[in-house]
Amino acid sequence: MTETEQNPLSRWQRLLYDKTPIFVAPEKPDWFVPGPTADALLRNPLGNSGHPLSLELLALQTACGETHPYLGRSSHLSLNGLKECWFHLTNRCNLACKHCLFSSSPKREESIDPDLLAKGIQEAREMGSPLFYFTGGEPFVYPGFPELVKELLTDPETHVVILTNGLLLEENIELIARLDTERLHLQISLDGLADHHDLLRGKGTYKRLMSALETLAARDVPATLSVAVNRINYKDLPAITELAAGKNISNLHFLWHFVRGNGCPEQFVDPAKIFPELVKAHQIAEKNAVIIDNIENIRSQVFSSPGTRFDMSNAGWESLAIGPDGNIYPSPAMVGLPEIVCGNLASGLKNVWQESPVFKAVRKATVLDSSADRPLRFITGGDDIDHSYMRGGKFTGHDPYLPLYESIALWLIATRSEKYPIRNPGEIRLRMGDVRHDCPDGGQDVSLTHCNCVISLAGDHGHHSVREFYARAAETTNKEIVNPFIPARSGLDFIPSASRNRSYGCGSPVHDAQPKPGETLVDLGSGSGVECFLASAAVGREGRVFGIDMTREMLDLAEKSKLSVIEELGYDNLQFTYGFLEDIPLPDCEADVVISNCVINLSPDKRGTLHEIFRILKPGGRLVVSDIVTDHSVPVQIKNNEQFRGECLGGALQQIHLLAMLRAAGFQATQLLKRFPYRMVGDTRFYSLTFSCHKPAATRKCEVIYRGPLEGVCLPGGVFLAKGVKATVEIESTIGLGDEFFVIDSQGRTANSSAQDSCCGLSGGGLAFSLPAFSENQDSTDNCCGQVGKGK
Repeated sequence: MTETEQNPLSRWQRLLYDKTPIFVAPEKPDWFVPGPTADALLRNPLGNSGHPLSLELLALQTACGETHPYLGRSSHLSLNGLKECWFHLTNRCNLACKHCLFSSSPKREESIDPDLLAKGIQEAREMGSPLFYFTGGEPFVYPGFPELVKELLTDPETHVVILTNGLLLEENIELIARLDTERLHLQISLDGLADHHDLLRGKGTYKRLMSALETLAARDVPATLSVAVNRINYKDLPAITELAAGKNISNLHFLWHFVRGNGCPEQFVDPAKIFPELVKAHQIAEKNAVIIDNIENIRSQVFSSPGTRFDMSNAGWESLAIGPDGNIYPSPAMVGLPEIVCGNLASGLKNVWQESPVFKAVRKATVLDSSADRPLRFITGGDDIDHSYMRGGKFTGHDPYLPLYESIALWLIATRSEKYPIRNPGEIRLRMGDVRHDCPDGGQDVSLTHCNCVISLAGDHGHHSVREFYARAAETTNKEIVNPFIPARSGLDFIPSASRNRSYGCGSPVHDAQPKPGETLVDLGSGSGVECFLASAAVGREGRVFGIDMTREMLDLAEKSKLSVIEELGYDNLQFTYGFLEDIPLPDCEADVVISNCVINLSPDKRGTLHEIFRILKPGGRLVVSDIVTDHSVPVQIKNNEQFRGECLGGALQQIHLLAMLRAAGFQATQLLKRFPYRMVGDTRFYSLTFSCHKPAATRKCEVIYRGPLEGVCLPGGVFLAKGVKATVEIESTIGLGDEFFVIDSQGRTANSSAQDSCCGLSGGGLAFSLPAFSENQDSTDNCCGQVGKGK
């Protein structure tokens, strides 16, 4: 037996950020944050007083599964097309900045020949690139540049990114303002507050830049501010963030200093000094709806699916750069380095990309080449090849900012875990995969990071792809996800066919929830409204039904059908509301019952969703859900596929993780009501599971004996009952105890058995846990049935 088989925790390393324990499985990769009791159990399983069952449950949750040897990204990836192409148009610039890695200035003359530029753009398009970056020098000093951008954007699939110092924007504002700013992205350099910016870029440049930013804002042209972080300006990061918010700029990018060209070693600042300023900047950014894309990029990696390996940047795989002399390089920061030249445009862009020894060396590089003592290497993606090469002459092993990426990752995990209340300290508080962002890799075995020169072009924190999927499904029926229960159900004639035909799901939680007259029911992900309409009839005129959905097209469909439904029912107790499962627009303790039909799997924060449901339920309220589960972990090729995510497969939870998540959120008395095969993808079988659970209400103590047939059972809270042993337990009053238990009253009598539980042969009848009141001073002459003895 291997060490891993003997101890499933052997693959995990315990790290500590501040006071938050974070367990990491480096090779998978995976991570989780345990509650305090769970942490104590995991650190010392043999010397802990917790019940073995608690440790067994934790061991099942933390099992990594089989991990195949990883041989590097070149064993998993292939050249499937170019996704972006950079053009370093010129070394000429209207400024001569003291930290410029290309030493650009007004005196430099090197610029790409227009015919060569046109050739490069055409060949990049033929290779599949929809995205073009233009940098320098200053792109706006290149002759005919504004007209070039205008021409490129005539293709509706093309995006253009311009890296500029911003000082020539005002004289080009008329043309820029007429372009499609959804596909034109400006990244403007701001290197500190006034004194520091002018020190690096020249006297008066700060004031001119502020004027340009005001002009852009007046014409509703969005932009990103880019800060080259160095020893001079790193303490300005919080103030720069406030400035961005004040200028209505919603995106910030921090470029870590390169020691190259005019960038000298004295300007380098220790990443350990940058990190606290970055955290301060982020706190300001969150309050002002400003995105710091360096943080968001790492966030998307940290909160990806377990097993998603990030192995260095996309340079050479999906991206390349072309210099002013037509030479081709792996990345824009390497332009001008003679030993890194991959070839020239004259030899054909595709040929150089496929055959260059330099490109092949870049693609062969992997995080495996660097130090193995970095447990987060497959989460951060390891070294940035530009920083590593500038520092140590190799693509891996020398990135001085790697500790910064790791600090950001641990900080993001720790701060996210703090958002979830600790209702069950013996459970996992947060784990990799609970929170998701939209994933761009299309289900590849290995994912790639991006070079540090670039802005982020998209966001929406995980909702976008799902929302678009269901917006289309609201307009045209998607037969792959139509609820199999709805067509077979009777009594639906009062619901318009437009809603019935677009009812998507995998079960019927409203039926299993059995809503009662006068109750308040909430349907999360209400879609076309069918479950809400059924609930509306069940709760009656005095009840209320809320449907929550994030897809406006679905809400519109439900509202149209509602008109017919309320006419048929004769009353209106329905309200459809736009909202997210992670932030339900309802007050605390509002609902008697919450249902959801195949929607929680779509949430980018499933754990947060369950905590929100707990918040809006009344004490004693119930949650009934139909959703998709698996018995084993879902392969990353399925999890990271947008189509499978929309079809409720990519976000499906492993059943044991779902149950643990419910316990951690505070729910009790979970019951698996129905389970049947749903779909099969490759070797992975998915099941439709309907389950129920309760938010605890008042508790009471009682004595019970477990009757069998098992050797013992575990009650909520981890209390273990061995068969035949009388124990005093505290049970939530809404939980039913069936015939498997004797409930003992104060006189030692069995109060609830439906078997012949008295010497008189009288049956007590099945009983939920709400016990009858027994008098403490009941007549001792009563027999076991509570009846006074009688003569024959």
